[in-house]
Amino acid sequence: MSTVELSIDLGSKFITICQKGIGPVLREPAIAIAVQARNRLEIREAGYRAQSIMTGSLGGAKIIAPIKEGIVVDEEMAAMMLKYFLKKILPPSLVAPRIKAIVSICMSSSGSERRAVEKCCLKAGIKEVTLVEAPLSLLAYTGSIGGLFVDIGGGKTEISAVTNRGIAAGCSVNIAGDAFNNAIIDSLYMHYGVKVGEYTIENLKQSALSFYLNDAGSYAVSGGGKDGSPRSLYVSAEEMRDAVIPLVDDIIEVIMSVLNQTPPELAAEILRKGIFVTGGSLHIPGLLQYLEQALELPITLLRDMDNAVASGGAKFFDNKVLLGDMLGIKLS
Repeated sequence: MSTVELSIDLGSKFITICQKGIGPVLREPAIAIAVQARNRLEIREAGYRAQSIMTGSLGGAKIIAPIKEGIVVDEEMAAMMLKYFLKKILPPSLVAPRIKAIVSICMSSSGSERRAVEKCCLKAGIKEVTLVEAPLSLLAYTGSIGGLFVDIGGGKTEISAVTNRGIAAGCSVNIAGDAFNNAIIDSLYMHYGVKVGEYTIENLKQSALSFYLNDAGSYAVSGGGKDGSPRSLYVSAEEMRDAVIPLVDDIIEVIMSVLNQTPPELAAEILRKGIFVTGGSLHIPGLLQYLEQALELPITLLRDMDNAVASGGAKFFDNKVLLGDMLGIKLS
């Protein structure tokens, strides 16, 4: 029986998988379309195909997002979704390969949340699961001996001072892409009395939100008025920026707090080399420069940041000693 070794980044918005010896093989939205069949829900589509159905007719199907803020909230659906993705990347075979996986998770995950991830992976057909905190995978990705990592994702932002002996200081907060969306939705409702849907705002944020002060663009959106009637309005990049900046400033405060808790030797290293940043929210134009100006430290945007966590986790397959040192255990 052949063995396949996978590194999986189980994110709130995307599932990313790297295969040892190949590299990134899948990155798809962590959503599924489920239908009722034989008194239970079954997944019809997942990932990008599910996302395309969301914009059309769902019929009797349901949109399922089984991972929220980095936590598995629906174990059965998460397992089925992961199994769907595994089937997509592994070639058909009479004898299924033995799958070993390193799964990167939130560093703030509790014992029960870690067990839920493990069960989900086992139900999906993975035979051997090793859980590792995502900041450790990021350190492996850079090849550095230590640093400060800021990962601004969809559901969470994780800030961690990390060495090759583990996480020295860190904090995880529920301020990230989803919170940015909600802040824009609330701002539009407060100022214009128009309720705009999450899908519309996500697209608007991706195409129009900018932290550059000279961005004066305005963009048309539609939503529902307080009386329920459809309404349209123009939203400026400045309005969106003003709604989101308080949340980014909160993230900056947390970064400074983690820095203050970091052991002196590592803090000196961080002050010398700066901060590594990653996460989907870093695609927002000007956000990197805003952080750099506020923190007064050099900031390095990780190359291929969409795959960085999964790619870093894959490096542990060739360095079990480093992974064991980070986790404080002996791995075979």
